[in-house]
Amino acid sequence: MPKNKKKRVLVITGKGKGKTTSAIGLIIRSIGNRQKAAIVKFFKKRPSGEDRILQKLGVKLYLFGIKEFFDPKKIPVSLKKEINKGWERTKKLGSKVDILVLDEINLVLAGKLISKQEVKNFITFSTANLVFTGRYAPDWLKKSADTISEIKDIKHIFRCGGKAEKGIEF
Repeated sequence: MPKNKKKRVLVITGKGKGKTTSAIGLIIRSIGNRQKAAIVKFFKKRPSGEDRILQKLGVKLYLFGIKEFFDPKKIPVSLKKEINKGWERTKKLGSKVDILVLDEINLVLAGKLISKQEVKNFITFSTANLVFTGRYAPDWLKKSADTISEIKDIKHIFRCGGKAEKGIEF
């Protein structure tokens, strides 16, 4: 571990439901201990129920995504621009908060939409506890992590025709 690295890197990945919810629990614990927190959400443009509450608690929230559905194999230029804006915001926050959640960034990294070396440098020099969420966390990120949690999908109502429910999925 580099001498200047004071904080932890946590990765929450897997195909199960609850990666973001788990990260929000870490934020609540952090602000309960009078620490500063922020969330940068990639691929998401609309605030969800938890976002409104977290903002009331003083958590800085940044959304970088598009409202339209897209084919993950053909990322629209508008989304690529949003991801780049999100990454620029992330770099500014790395030394301004105690905990920084990068929601769905694992998908960004798996799609190679941000340079691996740039992220590695950010991890090295950030003074915040960093939480990387989303499916498909790359192996190189896992090697940088202090803690990795994998959320496993055993059963999900969507596979039985269930719909997203306010208060549960958003």
